[in-house]
Amino acid sequence: MMTLTTPVANKPLAPSLANTQLTDIHECLHQHFTIHQNDDTSTNDVSLAQLAHLLSQHCHLDNMISLLSSITQSPALLKQIAARSYWHGNGFLKVVLLDQGYKLRLHIWFAGTSCEENIHSHRWGFASHVLTGALKSELWADAANDDSTALPCTSELPSSNNHTSTLLSDEYLYTAKHQKNETHVSAHKQYVGAAHLKKLQNVTQTAGASYVMTSDQLHRINHPGEELVATVICTAPTQILTNRLFPTTADPKLHPTTLSANELKHALVCYLNQQRPAA
Repeated sequence: MMTLTTPVANKPLAPSLANTQLTDIHECLHQHFTIHQNDDTSTNDVSLAQLAHLLSQHCHLDNMISLLSSITQSPALLKQIAARSYWHGNGFLKVVLLDQGYKLRLHIWFAGTSCEENIHSHRWGFASHVLTGALKSELWADAANDDSTALPCTSELPSSNNHTSTLLSDEYLYTAKHQKNETHVSAHKQYVGAAHLKKLQNVTQTAGASYVMTSDQLHRINHPGEELVATVICTAPTQILTNRLFPTTADPKLHPTTLSANELKHALVCYLNQQRPAA
């Protein structure tokens, strides 16, 4: 007697482990932003501090290694994430894991490639958790005009304070790509004028640390290229399209090319292979 069985093709596909992990993280972050939806999360120190705590709980290194390993084994999800990820003009790999109004992003600076970011503000506040290495950055602010206005733009000048420096730089207003009246508007920048800036602080955040950044804070990341550095960040939803930009080159890259699924998989595997198992 023949036994009839249900064809495998008719069974619903089980969600991948990576999808399950991302769903769990999303539910946690979504709840946070729902609670704080009436706040200005881009400048609210309390909500950003809570967001940083959530990242340290749910997106620490062990969890991220598990998640990224699962993503490399999920072709459909890998393709989906690759379509919104790219090598950033500031020198790091930007992997957008979730895009739900807020964005959960993995940033990787690989060893052997040094970079110095443009000084910039953001269109959103964010929280970040350092996964690997030591993240070196600088905090900047507007400085009062002085008689150094004749000096070339983008020249960094020693200050009378040994712990700070001043900078005269061209300033641009950067506008993100967006839709306007059903028309696609590409990312672009508009020249504002020369601006004087002063460095407030050099900061080093080591693996396991979390920190926050408000939308109006000027900063830049310096990656000497000596070691692998990676962070996971969560950006708050935003209603603004512009931020301040002080480029170190005359033509900053505004339209990066997205990755293929294979390129993203290769980069993630390279990162995972360099993680040392805990002692």
